[in-house]
Amino acid sequence: MPTTSPRRPGRPRAGSEDKHARILREAVTLFAEKGFAATSLGDVAAASDISKAGLLHHFGSKEGLYGAVLEHRDDVDFVGMTDVGDDVWAYLHQWVGLMAANARTPEMVRLYSAMAVDGVEADHPAHPWLHQHFLRTVQATAEAFERGKAAGVVHPDAPSRELARTVVAVSDGVQLQWLCARADAAAAGEEVTATPEHAGVPLDMAAQMRVVVELIEARWRSA
Repeated sequence: MPTTSPRRPGRPRAGSEDKHARILREAVTLFAEKGFAATSLGDVAAASDISKAGLLHHFGSKEGLYGAVLEHRDDVDFVGMTDVGDDVWAYLHQWVGLMAANARTPEMVRLYSAMAVDGVEADHPAHPWLHQHFLRTVQATAEAFERGKAAGVVHPDAPSRELARTVVAVSDGVQLQWLCARADAAAAGEEVTATPEHAGVPLDMAAQMRVVVELIEARWRSA
């Protein structure tokens, strides 16, 4: 039977916040650090200062908790992404802002990367989420380009879906490089910052994404 873990510095006392939110926060950290298979409900319950029965009352099962964690991760990322109307260029610059925000929440980046790798297996609990995540993200971005065409700010020949896939692929790849650079810095005993060095060059995720957005805009913005 798992024992209650000590309250970590800065962690609210049990009962001082919504239990559902507390469980979700601790689950994000544990799934990111250990992965789905190696994280037990007992681990999450202990970290959340709640009984296993109490955890099941909120989420029903480990898979239910996992699904809630993944949905939470997407919800956090998409805050503000749909408030730009038909301005696809504002939408893409919101993506730059998302990368800047992700640099302040490395546990969420680590969680996404870990679940994305695990989720490529069709029988893994993360697979339905990963499938829907890519479908949702690529579709939303492609639709933003199409709305831009209708509004006259995107060239009519722009390959909307291909551009959308490029944006998603670049952001995922940059995040993996960023996590690797952070791990290298930690292993070397260096300070882990929001812009760790990768191959001797500071890796600023937002700046890297901005380069891609500006290249796309320079090529496909309609005059």
